[in-house]
Amino acid sequence: MEPGGSSSETRAYYLNSGPPIVEIDQRSFDRGLRRFLGRDIMNIAINPQEYSDFVSKKAERAATVAGSYSATHYDPARPVRFFSYQLGDETVGLLRAGGPVRIKGETFREKFGRNDLTSVVDLRVTHPLVENAGDILLEHQLREDGDDPLILSKPGLPGMEPRLAEMGFVHVGRNHWVLDPHQHPEVWTKNENDQWQRVGKPTKYLSKVEDDDAAAESTVQADYSDEDDPSVYLERVLTGLSME
Repeated sequence: MEPGGSSSETRAYYLNSGPPIVEIDQRSFDRGLRRFLGRDIMNIAINPQEYSDFVSKKAERAATVAGSYSATHYDPARPVRFFSYQLGDETVGLLRAGGPVRIKGETFREKFGRNDLTSVVDLRVTHPLVENAGDILLEHQLREDGDDPLILSKPGLPGMEPRLAEMGFVHVGRNHWVLDPHQHPEVWTKNENDQWQRVGKPTKYLSKVEDDDAAAESTVQADYSDEDDPSVYLERVLTGLSME
């Protein structure tokens, strides 16, 4: 997933002022989820000696989360938006967000000054070899929500809570974490374009020239088959949890 190799491959990468994240429809989103159940993710998950334990565990988590959402029922009465993080013709991150939503309770209002969530992020899944992709997807959602975002996130697996706290999220009960970037200026700021930006992070984003759309479609289909079973990843994760 990193640029390198031939000079033509290197030239395919460039820096852009905005992240290569596009809104997609549900069908494209579902197809993207299958990409995270493909053989390349499996290869990373089962080869920690090649990729490191950290990266292999990221691959396990990504596949498990993708597998759990691949059978999710979407309620048409609650519209959601789907976003894809693209490096050329490769989907390296997906985000699913609903809302706005109103939250009841004075405790919530006292903590955040209002009861209206601008969005609910119930899926962020990223390729294990693309560094900071999850943070960039979150940054994108903050920008989508405007000047005063208030985002609720529901992590797909246990163990993500410390990272959510680092990004400014506050635990509000159950599997619910809320982010108000105004309350965490050490993490979030506004850039010269008045857009939300992670503090101390580059204002340019790695992008890649897209290949032919037909080739991209065939790549996705070739990378997934009925033999790619998400239960493989789930079993590995549950085994790890039982040993801790």
